[in-house]
Amino acid sequence: MPERVPKPPRHLVRAPRQQRGRERQDALIRAGLHLTETRNWDEVKVDDIAAEIGCSTGTFYTRFHNKAAYFDVLVDLVTQAMQARSNAFFDAPERNAESPHQFVERWIGLALHSFATHRGLYAAAVIELRRDPPQRAAASPLLRFRDRSREQFMQAMARWPHWRSEAARRQLLFAHQLLQGVLVNAVLTDPGPLHLRDPELRAQLAATLSAYLGLRKTPP
Repeated sequence: MPERVPKPPRHLVRAPRQQRGRERQDALIRAGLHLTETRNWDEVKVDDIAAEIGCSTGTFYTRFHNKAAYFDVLVDLVTQAMQARSNAFFDAPERNAESPHQFVERWIGLALHSFATHRGLYAAAVIELRRDPPQRAAASPLLRFRDRSREQFMQAMARWPHWRSEAARRQLLFAHQLLQGVLVNAVLTDPGPLHLRDPELRAQLAATLSAYLGLRKTPP
């Protein structure tokens, strides 16, 4: 997350009136992000969040309506951070000089970085999605980010004429699904033998998706 936490949606928080209140709110948000790096969300209590920054649970409730609203704030802000990172990647001028193989390899690196950086919160959000009724789940910022990132991937690959046909688009959609499936499984169960932060995972994913898409590695 950036040093300056983005402003949370107003319906999820009690807006602070003073700078000190905003700083305390930001600190509580960072505390939640830190706790979910190593712990399941169900295990995290409001007392734990408050203790992380040395405040009372009463202070927590002056900023957030309840634990569920607080969690929604965390998911919303992390999704914003992931989308901003994705936008910067796809807009970077170096995309114009890449081969399809190079682009796919670096796109995989982007996805791995986002999933590994926000692993704890992402896992909790996926579990919550399974529990939510369909209408609430459909409105999840996490699913909006997934759909937007898929759209950006498809648009980027369409720079090359070969990937503009309907058959090619279906192949790209499945490539995106394959990557998402591997990463979500790694986030939820971490089955190994390769883990999210293992450099070899990126290499193996790049080799697998490049082979499926028929992409050849260009010589240096």
